[in-house]
Amino acid sequence: MPNETILAANHNVVIQGVSESTLTLNVDGEVREIHHQLAELKGLLQTLKVQNVQYADKIYNIEHIDEANFGFVTGKKAFNELLTKQLIEAIQPCSLPAQRFLERVAAIPGWENQLHISDKAKEIIAYSFVGVIGIQISKLMAIGKEDFSEAKQRKYIEKCIQIAKWSLDLVCFTLLSKLWDAQNQQARAFSEAQQTVLARRFDDTLEPSVEEQFRLLQVLLEIFSDKANALAFPMPELEGFSPNLVEGSAFHQVCQALQALNEKLDKSQYDLLDCFGAETQLAAFFGYFHFLVNYRMASIKHIGYRHIRNADARYLHHYAALGIDSKANVDAEKVNYTPQTVDTDAVLLYRGDNYAEHINLFPFVIDYNALTLEQGSKVCFYSCKEFSDGSIEYLFLEDNSTIDINRKGLLKPDADFNELMMSKDNQKILNLDSVVDQFREARRCLLGDEPNFDDL
Repeated sequence: MPNETILAANHNVVIQGVSESTLTLNVDGEVREIHHQLAELKGLLQTLKVQNVQYADKIYNIEHIDEANFGFVTGKKAFNELLTKQLIEAIQPCSLPAQRFLERVAAIPGWENQLHISDKAKEIIAYSFVGVIGIQISKLMAIGKEDFSEAKQRKYIEKCIQIAKWSLDLVCFTLLSKLWDAQNQQARAFSEAQQTVLARRFDDTLEPSVEEQFRLLQVLLEIFSDKANALAFPMPELEGFSPNLVEGSAFHQVCQALQALNEKLDKSQYDLLDCFGAETQLAAFFGYFHFLVNYRMASIKHIGYRHIRNADARYLHHYAALGIDSKANVDAEKVNYTPQTVDTDAVLLYRGDNYAEHINLFPFVIDYNALTLEQGSKVCFYSCKEFSDGSIEYLFLEDNSTIDINRKGLLKPDADFNELMMSKDNQKILNLDSVVDQFREARRCLLGDEPNFDDL
């Protein structure tokens, strides 16, 4: 590992080696060994009146180093170790593979430090978590294995924040989708404060911050918890979750810490300790959101119809099972021959193995490739509204790129729909127009109006 130089006005201290119990130092040319490591090192530095630690080309304040992150700084603790151990333990109640894994490693101390064992835990975590979230966790684990570099630090912190934000999005979009369905059946009145927060999510021209996502979740759970609204929680695990959303709660502090890390990232003021901080906060985040392992996602690609004389009708669902499965397939294409129909061109969220009972996340979550009749899946989350023309901006989770969808209005009142559908290009346009139409309808249903962008 590279040497660390601890600098003071009149002293030069270099960490020359790290073993399980010993830290070898060069103090002004004299070699010393420290057996109690960090505590003894801090005592020495205090005596020498040393304040900062230089690691490679980064300067750290010694006060920012503690027992939790010291192993991370010295290289004794690898990326992902803490996250892997805490996540596999968090999902154990909901995941039989996680339970079996932990039973087998119960007698192996420090198993998370042994790559051939921890890799199996990472694999279980990735295929246990819902759809796109499992894929992103797998990507984070892959970043953690990369050779150390400045780019790796940034990617790791960024991916930790993204996973938390997209998990918040997924939960909020689920609640918004069910609230929209309920409002279509029976109108409910929301307070002015609630309407303001809901409207901001539909109309904001910037991607929401973690703090703004926290506020939206807070308001949505407030609406669902209000007995006067007579709403059932679409995710049973959220019932009773509201105490975690009070100001200053432990969960709120996690969200604030992730927000602070995001601001550091924006200003390029991060360092190695922030990688450990991001990993720690993500592990804490999933201490609350581990219930996402109870869910699956599917993208309905196409539905065929078959009805033979004197036989019952059947539908052939072509769909993608989004996420990673236990055989390491990603977004596996599947078919389902069934007497039941299902929403078309939709991304579904469901519990268990059968999507028959599902939550339709369209248009908050879309499969862009399904809409444009392309192969494979391109799952995108709604991000924000484009300021200039009111088009809708979606975020493609695979590479964090953006896609703008603007309504072209191909289907006129006097248009021949059958003729339009003869062209694949027209089908694509109509599909994308439906995204904007459904988004506006959701906003109108929940808030009662549609903002005007004509004067921009």
